[in-house]
Amino acid sequence: MRGFPFLIFILLTGCQTIGFYTQGITGQAEILWKSQPNEKLLASQATPEDLKKRIILAEELCRFASEELALPGDAAYHRYADLGRPHVVFVLHASLEFSMEPKTWHYPIVGELDYRGYFKQADAMAYAEKLRAEGYEIHLGGTDAYSTLGTFHDPLLNTFTDYPEIDFAETIFHELTHLRIFRKGETTFNESLANTVAEEGIRRYLLSKGRRADLEDYEERLIRRREFYDEIDLTRRQLTALYASAIPEKEMRARKSKLLANLKARARALQERWGGMKWFPYRCQ
Repeated sequence: MRGFPFLIFILLTGCQTIGFYTQGITGQAEILWKSQPNEKLLASQATPEDLKKRIILAEELCRFASEELALPGDAAYHRYADLGRPHVVFVLHASLEFSMEPKTWHYPIVGELDYRGYFKQADAMAYAEKLRAEGYEIHLGGTDAYSTLGTFHDPLLNTFTDYPEIDFAETIFHELTHLRIFRKGETTFNESLANTVAEEGIRRYLLSKGRRADLEDYEERLIRRREFYDEIDLTRRQLTALYASAIPEKEMRARKSKLLANLKARARALQERWGGMKWFPYRCQ
C-alpha cells in the first residue's frame, strides 16, 4: 500500500479512545526521537554506504520536487529514522458485508477519512476484531510512509529507503504532494492527486536525466498498472449491481465469493502474461 496521511491531528479529539490517543502520541514521538539529521549521518563513518547513497538521492529528489514540481521539497526528508520494523503504520479499512461504502471516522482538521491507523499491529488487530463483531469486513495492511501534513518534519524511514529507485522517488513525490495540497475529508481526491503528481514527477525526473530507456520502461509499468486497476473497477461495478439486487443474502454471499474469485483469477492471468509482479511497484497505497 502507498503512504496514507496518518495525522497527529486525529489524536487530539475527545471522541477517540484513550488507547488510540496514547498509541498515536507514542508512535509519533518514537519517530521524532529516533530521527537524525541527514548531514550527521552522511558525515558518520558508521552509516552504511547504501544508506548514504539513498539519503543523497532523497535530497536530490526533494530539490527536484521544489524546482520542477512546485512541491515543498524543503519541508520533509532531511532527517532519517530507523524504526527497527518493516512498516511504520498499520492501516485499517472497513465496510459492511454487502456495501461498497467504507466506514468512515471523523477527525478534526481533516474531516472524515475512510481509514484508521495504528503504530502497533496488535492494536490494529484488536480494533479489527471489534469491528468484525459488529458485522464489518476488514482490510488491514502495513504502510511504509505517511505524511503529518507539516505538523512535523517527516523523516526518511527505514521502512521505505530500501525501495527500488523509482518506487522510492514515487513515494517522496506522493507524500510531498500531500504537503502541498490536502482537501479535508476527500480521501479519493487526495490519493488520486498524489498518485498523478508522483507519476508525472517520475516522467520529468527521468527526462531531466536523459534516461529515455528507463522512461519507456516506466510508461509500460503504468500501462500494466492501469490494466490491473481496470479489473478492480470491473469487479467494483459488478459488486455494486449485486448489492443493489433483492436476492437472498445466502445467494448474494455466494455470488460475491464468485466475483472475487474471478478477480483473483484475472489478476493471476495478468501476472503470468507480464512475467511477474515487477510491473506493479506500489508498496503502500
